[in-house]
Amino acid sequence: MPDAHRPPPIPEVKAAYTDKEVKYPVLYGTSRMPNSAKTAYLDERAARVHYGRVIVTIPKGRLTGSLGEQGVFSTRDTRLAIADGNIEFHSQDSFMALAKSQLGAAGNPESAYLLVFIHGYNNSFEDAALRAAQLGFDLHVPPNNMMFFSWAANKNYRKYTHDEATADASEIHLEAFLKTVRASAGGRKIHIIAHSMGNRPLLRVISRMQVLPGEKKPFGQIILAAPDVDRDVFMHYGQNYLNVAERTTVYLSPFDFALQLSQDVHFYPRVGCGDKPQAEIKDIENVVSFIPEDFPSHTYVASTLPLLNDVKNLFVNGKPARQGAAWKAHPAYWTVGQTRALVRSSCSALPG
Repeated sequence: MPDAHRPPPIPEVKAAYTDKEVKYPVLYGTSRMPNSAKTAYLDERAARVHYGRVIVTIPKGRLTGSLGEQGVFSTRDTRLAIADGNIEFHSQDSFMALAKSQLGAAGNPESAYLLVFIHGYNNSFEDAALRAAQLGFDLHVPPNNMMFFSWAANKNYRKYTHDEATADASEIHLEAFLKTVRASAGGRKIHIIAHSMGNRPLLRVISRMQVLPGEKKPFGQIILAAPDVDRDVFMHYGQNYLNVAERTTVYLSPFDFALQLSQDVHFYPRVGCGDKPQAEIKDIENVVSFIPEDFPSHTYVASTLPLLNDVKNLFVNGKPARQGAAWKAHPAYWTVGQTRALVRSSCSALPG
């Protein structure tokens, strides 16, 4: 490629410890009910979208790709945290004004986009905020260009069916939030990372969107990370992603214990669960991760360096970063990591 047409180099996501404490602001929309003191959000559904900003503390010594940890043999605590008073509450209008005033320069490739994170099952509002901050900081998303939508998932792993119902009920609120983000973007591209069950409301919102002939697609990159979505449902609705996004990428894994359980419960394959693509739709890319990750091996897109770099290049250059011995191209998909024989608890593809 001639140098004049080569995408500019971007900072690589590397394994490193945060060299100093950082206060990282993340904007949000949520369909959760605030508590009576308006200092936090509950695991209960609200009748409308609430808007605001969270200031997340990223401590010194926190390792790339992690939410930090509490030291066992020392007093050092590197866990990401939200200090008291660092959840701001805004109206829709003041949220839009805040976004427009705080977003990074639209002409700089590193800040010419917004990133919206949608969490999955068994996540509190705080969980979603911390994960959004980790992703934004590690992907070098400028402060305030990182956003998240938090639906009223219950912080209780036993309430899976509760979260399924609430994910469905959150569709209209997610749709409203994305409309607000689009109105605030000022021409910047909007990228989305949907994780696990958060893919379900997104899939249906996307399916309802209308894009007129010749109209610019509303989204740049859409990342479907470990989607807890029925394979047949995705095959029916997934084509709609091609209408609204420049590129859509599914990341899945055969070692995802959380999706293995979901697959066992539902008796049908999950899109994010397998050693090869579960749902092949022309022009939707699939990446199978064989990279080892701590149990339950469900957050690999946010925690492993090859995938963080792949996602970052998609956001900044519009092209993936799939080079080196870890990556292998197959006729219809990619793999990353060392392919090996599956064990009994692995999340393998189901027939039919």
